[in-house]
Amino acid sequence: MYGNEKGSQSPDSDSLLYNRQEKVYGAFIASFQDKGIERLVEIESRLKALPVQNQITSYWFAYAKYYEAIYYIKLYEKKQCQKEIALAISTLEKVTDKHSETYALLAFIQSFSSQFSGGMAVVSLSEKVRKNAEKAIELDSANLRAWYILASNDYYTPPAFGGGAKCEKYLLKAISLEEQTIPNPSMPSWGKSNAYHMLIGYYINKDDYSKAKDYLNTALSLYPDNYMINQYVEVLKDE
Repeated sequence: MYGNEKGSQSPDSDSLLYNRQEKVYGAFIASFQDKGIERLVEIESRLKALPVQNQITSYWFAYAKYYEAIYYIKLYEKKQCQKEIALAISTLEKVTDKHSETYALLAFIQSFSSQFSGGMAVVSLSEKVRKNAEKAIELDSANLRAWYILASNDYYTPPAFGGGAKCEKYLLKAISLEEQTIPNPSMPSWGKSNAYHMLIGYYINKDDYSKAKDYLNTALSLYPDNYMINQYVEVLKDE
């Protein structure tokens, strides 16, 4: 797992990268109260200022840019959103000798960017997402984020292009895995709640309310405060 190479990080960078996932998300949530993205920009600037630029610093820079893009899309500032997401993608694409997490995040952000494409460009981008998710799995078959992204890509691919046939299998694989292969507060752990949310929605769409309820109950026991998962409580209460 990258980020653990001896001598790869200074004490300052270790401190900056510690629990970076929670800090980026916290800065994103605060942006709506602050009515600005200064906290996210500060994180990005500090990461860029580190004397050693490697896979893990690039990962968290791109992750912060992704949330910055979400901030702009929620304000209906499409052009700025596109600009930030393009920078996130180019940052990860420039990383040499990519590891599993790098490929997984790249696929995830590419998938998000598909909303700005149309026609056959969407099909081409979907293929890129699939290939990058598969590369992530090839490098680490226990990377649940890669399985979730592979599932999401299949879930949103129109049936006419072969979509929807494998997402259930991929989602079940994702939720069977640990959030981290090796526990490390400097590394990502997101994705499992997303996989549960999508799996519940998948079963609702299939009118399989029994399975939907079973997985909802499991998801609520693991993520009781998750807003997206809790939305299904109302949906399934009379089923």
